Amino acid sequence: MPEGQGEKKAVFPSPSPFIRPERPEERRWPSPTPLPTVPTEDVGKVLKQILNRLDAIEKRLEKIEKMLIEKQLTP
Repeated sequence: MPEGQGEKKAVFPSPSPFIRPERPEERRWPSPTPLPTVPTEDVGKVLKQILNRLDAIEKRLEKIEKMLIEKQLTP
């Protein structure tokens, strides 16, 4: 047999410039356990608690920021 008669060359298409690579967040595995179902009434309460906690954190950060500025001003 002559060379290349029984062989087929592997043809790989060139990558298309229009296909964007996958982002890591798009390749996430599904959650192994189902998420808990939260009644819609509780969602509002939970969001309110989160906002209250964030407000408290913001107030503490403002106090810390003021202390640091005062320390920098006093040599």
